[in-house]
Amino acid sequence: MPRPEPGAARQLAGRLAAVAARSYGFADPRALRLFLHYVRPHRGALLAYALGAAAVSMLLLPVVWMVRHAFDVAIPRSDVALLATLGGAIVGVRLLGTLASLALRRHVVGVIKRMVMRLREDLLEHVYLAPREHMSRADLDRLQTRIVQDTERVDVMSNALLSGVLPALFASLALAGVLTWFSATLVGLALLLLPAVWIAAAFTHRHVSRDVRGFQGAFESYSKGMSFVLRQLDLTRVQACEVEEIGRQKAAIDRLRSSGERMSWSFAVHGQVQATVTGLLGIVLLVIGGVEVARGTLTLGAFLAFYFGAGLLNGFVTTVLRGTADVIAGSVSLATLADILGSGTPLAYAGRAPHAFRGGLELRDVSFAYDREPVLRGASLRIAPGSHVALIGPNGAGKTTVLNLLLGLAAPAAGEVLADGRPFRELDLRALRRQVGVVLQRSGLFFGTIRANLAYGNEQATDEQIVAAARLAGADAFVRALPAGYDTQVGEGGVMLSGGESQRLAIARALLRRPRALVLDEPTNHLDVAAVRALLEGLRALPEAPTIIVVSHDERLVAFADEVWRIEGGRLQPAAAPRAAHEASHARPEPLAQLG
Repeated sequence: MPRPEPGAARQLAGRLAAVAARSYGFADPRALRLFLHYVRPHRGALLAYALGAAAVSMLLLPVVWMVRHAFDVAIPRSDVALLATLGGAIVGVRLLGTLASLALRRHVVGVIKRMVMRLREDLLEHVYLAPREHMSRADLDRLQTRIVQDTERVDVMSNALLSGVLPALFASLALAGVLTWFSATLVGLALLLLPAVWIAAAFTHRHVSRDVRGFQGAFESYSKGMSFVLRQLDLTRVQACEVEEIGRQKAAIDRLRSSGERMSWSFAVHGQVQATVTGLLGIVLLVIGGVEVARGTLTLGAFLAFYFGAGLLNGFVTTVLRGTADVIAGSVSLATLADILGSGTPLAYAGRAPHAFRGGLELRDVSFAYDREPVLRGASLRIAPGSHVALIGPNGAGKTTVLNLLLGLAAPAAGEVLADGRPFRELDLRALRRQVGVVLQRSGLFFGTIRANLAYGNEQATDEQIVAAARLAGADAFVRALPAGYDTQVGEGGVMLSGGESQRLAIARALLRRPRALVLDEPTNHLDVAAVRALLEGLRALPEAPTIIVVSHDERLVAFADEVWRIEGGRLQPAAAPRAAHEASHARPEPLAQLG
């Protein structure tokens, strides 16, 4: 008979492994692929663990042999000393096995935690690398729940699979071998009855998988609802929707309860069905073994040793079957995480070249679209270092899109974006952004002190630098008037401050990094025109004045600009730029050199 090709043998082994994985809980091949992806770097450690687990399982063999010797030799001879020796030896072997198992467990838990840590790190990086438009369309509350909850389920699954199921499988194989030596007849009978165990597992598997998915969906809805409640308390109150919102969230809580009950019931039925089937198998073996002893074809010691070993085997098989529920839940979570990791094309920019930014930016024949809806068509814009530019246009014209392109948060479908004449695709954009100060429409303040908010991204900044930036942004006076000054808590989203105060703090945070370019997105949403123009004129007077780009629908801001660009119909067109003449009569604010 011809020997199969090595490649064919590997393919066959892979298919058999895939069938086994599906039958055990990895019904979705994406889940198995993702799991193996994180297992692969730890193959050596897991191989050492597997060999150790196999060695520990072999310690069961002398225990079974000593049980037989006790009943066939020591007890019939009334040899108390031999019986005591055998008992002590059994205890010693079991203690040795326990200590070795604990050491192996500690080893494999470290491996599992590193695997799950890497999975969480990859998900975190994916969130930052995914295109901005993809994240803007995502249900962020649901995404957060999936990442946090599903990675925890993967952790539980990995523990069940590697530290519970794998050792139990090794021990089961070792025991099956020695039991065959005691009585091939009883082992053959057990093998004939095993399909019943498999059928029962397959039947309950479908229900467990379905109910796990139902619970995950209900938990996501509950988590999303509670996030909405906490973030939108004021909206709910001013809309007088408290009763409706409480009713909506109570319904989500009730769905979570009912789905949790169904999942717990499925787990219980799965466990009880497996326990009942394996228990019935044990009873059948007890009866048939008793018949073998009565006929004299099997010694009492051999039968008791067989039954003792079968009891141990039943415990290991129960461990394997019990782990199925955790594996099913974990595999469903892995499939969900595989969807997340596979969603959204990563940003096109992967350059690593450093660049000492001088403040020049350019769009060259850029086109961009959202879901095939064109926003820009061959748009070009050149901003010289140190210049002051206003980008104006009605709401929805594409100003934010231009801003995202200039910051590298989105990549054009055609054309190029450049910094000081160098294409973005060559540059390390994270390093480039550290040289740009950006003040978005939303201040981006988080729960914490004013000092912590100002120093975010510039944690090495001194108190003197923080105060200088706040003074330059016109924030120092109102901060010092607060009861705790710079240690005042701002609340989530800066809720304890006015819109204008939050905006000034955001400007101070941007200035703290001594940017070579400063971008202000719709500054008049929270500051009046006079305050914005005073800020811009103060920045103009700095000896190290940055390039300033103001994006706004408010055409009253064009007076400060050297250049004005209007966006209409997907194109950028230059417009007249009256420049206000405010010169040395203004007091010069502190220079950027004092900020760093």
